[in-house]
Amino acid sequence: MNTILENNKNNIDIILVQEPPKSLIRHIPSYTDPTGNPIYGTPNHPDWTLFIRQDPAQENYARVATYVNKKLQKIRFTLRLDIINHRDVNVLAFHSGQHINYIINVYSDNNQSALHFLN
Repeated sequence: MNTILENNKNNIDIILVQEPPKSLIRHIPSYTDPTGNPIYGTPNHPDWTLFIRQDPAQENYARVATYVNKKLQKIRFTLRLDIINHRDVNVLAFHSGQHINYIINVYSDNNQSALHFLN
């Protein structure tokens, strides 16, 4: 993922990802494990803003993520969990003059979970 972000930071504005990678971020202190508890997450990059639904439960880890290039930072993007809060759907809103625009990233699994949720 870092290679994709780095190689495209000058020529792409928005990247929609399905099945974003989870990698070890760090270990945090633990009362039961001397090496600490591992914390996993989706990679960040200094030239991109990551929008992903956060859920501490591993089985609910988001299956969609959206990266917005920071060269678009004058446009205010917002992850709208109040509209849809589902691990397979990512709704970003941004303003364009008088209008609100939406970018929707949907992951479709074998069971079509997101489509059933949206119905």
